[in-house]
Amino acid sequence: MNIVNSENITFRHSIRARRLRMQIDQSGHVMVTIPRGVPEKTVRQFVHDQEGWIEKRLSKINSHNDSHPTPIYAEGDRFYYLGEPVTLSIEQKPVAKPRVLVRDDQLIVRLFSPQATAIKKAVQAFLKHKAGEVIHDRLEFWNEHYQLEYKRVTFRNQKTRWGSCSRQKNLNFNWRLAMAPIEVIDYVVVHELCHLRQMNHSPRFWALVAQTIPEHKKWRKWLREKEYLLRV
Repeated sequence: MNIVNSENITFRHSIRARRLRMQIDQSGHVMVTIPRGVPEKTVRQFVHDQEGWIEKRLSKINSHNDSHPTPIYAEGDRFYYLGEPVTLSIEQKPVAKPRVLVRDDQLIVRLFSPQATAIKKAVQAFLKHKAGEVIHDRLEFWNEHYQLEYKRVTFRNQKTRWGSCSRQKNLNFNWRLAMAPIEVIDYVVVHELCHLRQMNHSPRFWALVAQTIPEHKKWRKWLREKEYLLRV
C-alpha cells in the first residue's frame, strides 16, 4: 500500500498543532495534520510508519460500514437519536413543508414529495435544530459550575471534530452530536467550556474537565469507537 501518494489522504498544515497527527474518517479518508516547520521527509516517514495501523483501521471501518451502513434516506434506514436507535419511517402527506418527529423507536418524516434529497434535508435540519436546543441547554447547565464567558456558538457537520473553541471565545459543535448519548454530549460541552480557561490538553485542562465529568476517558473512548453510529 502506497498511502503516501494515495488520493485518499489529505495533508493539512496547522500553526496550532504541536505534533504530527493522523485521523481517518468513516469514509476511509486519511487526514494528516502537520505542525509548522516539519520537513516533508519527516511527514512521509511518519505516514509510512503508520501503514500497519492504517490497514487495521480501514478494516475496522469496513466492518462498521457493513453493520451500520451509511443512510440512503429510504424507509427502514437506521439512525440514532440521543443515543437510542431509531428507524426511518416516511409518510407522504399534503403538508406545506416537511415535518420530522421521533415517536418511540421511529424517526418519522412527513412530507409531500418523498424524494431522498428532500428527506435528507429534513432529517439533517431536524438533527441540527435538536443539537442547538440540547447543547445550549447543557452549556448553561455546566457553566453554572465553571462561570466562564463565551461568545458565539455555532453548529457544523465536521468530519473529524466534535467541538472546538477559538481564542476569541467562540464555541463550535458538530450537530451530529444530537445522535449521541447525553453523557457524550455533556463531555464534549464541558471539554470545550474548559478550553476557555486552558487552551491546551495539559494535566490542568483534564483536571478541570474531571471536576464535572470524572468519567471523561470513558466518553472520549465512546466517541472514538462508536462515531460510526453518528453518520448522516
